[in-house]
Amino acid sequence: MALTTELAAAVRRQGAIPSTVLDADIFLEGDLAIQTEFIPLLESLRQNYFVRELTATPDARGRVPLPARAVGAGLRSVHLAVGNGWIPLPQRDLADVDYLSSGPSPSGFALDGGSMVLLPTGVSGTVRLRYSARPGRMCSATDLALAAPIATVTVGATTTTLTTTGVFTGGTVVDVVSAGPAHQQKAINTTRAGLVLSNADLTEAPAAGDYLAVADRSPFVPLPEELFGALAHKVATNLLLSAGYLEEAAAQRDAADRAVALARNYLMPRIEGNPKTVSGGLRQSLGRSAVAMRSRWW
Repeated sequence: MALTTELAAAVRRQGAIPSTVLDADIFLEGDLAIQTEFIPLLESLRQNYFVRELTATPDARGRVPLPARAVGAGLRSVHLAVGNGWIPLPQRDLADVDYLSSGPSPSGFALDGGSMVLLPTGVSGTVRLRYSARPGRMCSATDLALAAPIATVTVGATTTTLTTTGVFTGGTVVDVVSAGPAHQQKAINTTRAGLVLSNADLTEAPAAGDYLAVADRSPFVPLPEELFGALAHKVATNLLLSAGYLEEAAAQRDAADRAVALARNYLMPRIEGNPKTVSGGLRQSLGRSAVAMRSRWW
């Protein structure tokens, strides 16, 4: 369980970083490295490390603002609620809005600036957006104004009540950050009433050991555990470069590159095997009908 305090200690040890460099400075360098190097690395592997989902109702124009934490201001998929289930919506070219007439239900979606828009224009329906969520900025794991460990969890019909180790004094808009190996957000930008959260705002149920944190903050190093060492070396590299220690920085950079290369063996694939492709159902029936029809004519 890689807390930010452990990262600060590792960076100081690896780079012989003096005490004049504050933990907050180490966290800022770490956030920069995560945003510019480690998020692109993990996204390029296409292993769903940061994927979260959001259920939303479009406005009268069929628009939903993209989630504030969406990496690259993008989406992975859009599904439409139909009855008790969900169906995938195809992505359309935004230019199609000029050629589609209004209908009773959406036939697709497009991205328009910072919004997702349903097509044809004016249609509505509940949608589920899957997107890669940018991890929260690192903060001290001991600052109760920013984060506190969850001690107990009581799940009710519509709400979840938490207790924390120490009195959490952060704001009313919070995240729940997982203590698990990927340190994903179990809730993003949810409003708390004391220590009570709405179940509708939770992507996953909180557990003892997770942290309640101010929105867009994380007391964990918000990466898979196997990248902890690589990040420590990378932060040490940047701090040594800024101090003018070029030779020492080069050694730390080489160590970071080696750590990333070794971690790839664990980061991809996440499952040893081949995921099963959905088959059968209506699509298979249509295929059989097409084969039967060809056999009649030929």
